[in-house]
Amino acid sequence: MKRFFIIQILFLCLCSSASAASVKIEEVKSPGGITAWLVRDDNLPLITMRFAWKGGVEQDQPEKQGLSSLAAGLLMEGAGPYDSSEFKKQLANRSIQMDFSAGRDVVKGYLKTIRGERKDAFKFLRLALTQPRFDGDAIERARNQQSTEIRVMLGKSDWQARYALFSNLFPSHPYSMRSLGTATTLGNIGRDDITSFVSNRMAKDNLIVAVAGSISPHELSLALDEVFGSLAKKAKLTSVQDVSWPDNPETIIVRRNGEQASMLFALPAPRREDPDWYAAEIANYILGGGSFSSRLMQAVRDKEGMTYGIDTSLVAMNNGSMIIGSVDVDNLKAGSALDVVKEVWRDLYENGSKYEEVSAAKDYLMGHLPLTLTSTSAVADAMMDMQLQKLGIDYLDRRNMLMRQVSVDDVNRVLRRWFNPDAMTLVAVGEPEGIAYTKMQEQTQE
Repeated sequence: MKRFFIIQILFLCLCSSASAASVKIEEVKSPGGITAWLVRDDNLPLITMRFAWKGGVEQDQPEKQGLSSLAAGLLMEGAGPYDSSEFKKQLANRSIQMDFSAGRDVVKGYLKTIRGERKDAFKFLRLALTQPRFDGDAIERARNQQSTEIRVMLGKSDWQARYALFSNLFPSHPYSMRSLGTATTLGNIGRDDITSFVSNRMAKDNLIVAVAGSISPHELSLALDEVFGSLAKKAKLTSVQDVSWPDNPETIIVRRNGEQASMLFALPAPRREDPDWYAAEIANYILGGGSFSSRLMQAVRDKEGMTYGIDTSLVAMNNGSMIIGSVDVDNLKAGSALDVVKEVWRDLYENGSKYEEVSAAKDYLMGHLPLTLTSTSAVADAMMDMQLQKLGIDYLDRRNMLMRQVSVDDVNRVLRRWFNPDAMTLVAVGEPEGIAYTKMQEQTQE
């Protein structure tokens, strides 16, 4: 316990020399051909490894939704000679942190360790990936826990809004499926499905690795083969089509008792590889991504006092990106709040942004990233995202230049191309007054 406490303090206190300007990323290739990106930092004896496999919960069969999440969680429930309890005890005794999760487009994992325990850390990670036990009692325990998580989510208005939004936007696309599944689909998942998940979905050809901390390129190259070398050569993934956005956006009310309405709105956005992405980032910051400086926050919160907060963001997905925003308001004010949102949005769409807004947005977006790269975890996360989004190993060196090149005319052109408020699909969960809707539906109960 003492060592665990020490490692936590080290992580909290870590302020490494890493910043967007000073991060030096090396590509490391193992003798077996596995590639990783590395930022070496010997200021503290810490190592963070992030790893991911392309292909996430959208790969689950519709009748077995929740498989990816269930299988990922079970990788922590015992491996090799260690049952669930002993496996976790071994990690805790060595201050090793490890976990796995499944999301849209990707299955992720992480490993954190102090340098002196790296050999054991890599050993236990290899066991989890290559010799998971999947004991019957562990499977049922994990299934029950995931069922409990589902029941908790069903009681949250923001979850009901997200599910209604995705299921109405993409009703026949895997993006509409639920990452945790349902009580029914979880019951359809057997041990064979879980073992197949590991052998089919976690291979070397869809693997991405990012490492930051006190480890040399040579040490890492050997560790890559030790940990991942026994994985299958090729993953067996199902091809996923790009999303098709509806021609006629809808306004959907999901009935829920209470005093507040949770509203979620979305429309298409440029893909991450689209040259318009950087201008879209700036446009989004001006509209609703800039916290208290955004137009929506100033209008809906500061001027009208209708909410504590409203925000928008760009969400990059492999098969289609979106601009998504959210706001919680009293039911009685829902219609008025929506009118203000649409008025502000249309003004920006039709009349464009101002030079001062664009300049302030660029300053923030260029300055914010370096402030986040203050730990091995943050640096590894950034490298992981860069690889998943195919930004290139020199992205951190190029990012500010790409942002500076965006002009006011670029932002206004992108606003007219992508930010049409008439393309907005809206979901409101609650009993909102004053909203003209095209569809009303009940909450999801299972």
